[in-house]
Amino acid sequence: MADRRRTPPAPRPPRGPMAGLVGAVERPRPAVPLDDLDRRILRRLAADPRASQRQLARECQVSAPAVADRITRLERLGVIRGYTVTIDWASVGYPVLVYIPIIIAPGADLGTILTQLREIPELDELIVVTGAYDLMARFRLRDHAHLQELLLDALWAIEGIQRIETFLSLGEVPRGNIIEKLVGDPDAG
Repeated sequence: MADRRRTPPAPRPPRGPMAGLVGAVERPRPAVPLDDLDRRILRRLAADPRASQRQLARECQVSAPAVADRITRLERLGVIRGYTVTIDWASVGYPVLVYIPIIIAPGADLGTILTQLREIPELDELIVVTGAYDLMARFRLRDHAHLQELLLDALWAIEGIQRIETFLSLGEVPRGNIIEKLVGDPDAG
């Protein structure tokens, strides 16, 4: 007698207008359990990524090897993805911050569009969004002429971009320490 079990059909590749983004969008990872020491280390590193492990150990009242082990674990699990520096963009000649929401034309080659956008040196961030737009790009620019150059020579030249808008930033509002709000302060009441 023949085996009547059916093999499940192979998954179909996505076909929607934004299907090309499926492999390009970073997927969220599951939450990593954090204890009080992890939180203290994260808060301290968020405030000063250059803090030494010895200094962190003193402030957290644990040994330097314990801090090193925790940092290694947090890096391995992807909680700590890197160490950074905050740049005053105006002081290096890029005082203009521009947000450009983008609508992609139906049937456009998203892979090519993403590649061309990533090749623009002034691109600071590119995210996929929901709603009326498909992508939101953030650019660091020198001045109005630089914006004009970006629009005319780079963005409008990308085949498949159906529509964009331009939002000029008037200035950034200083933010608080977000890690304090989201991860919490184990030392607080």
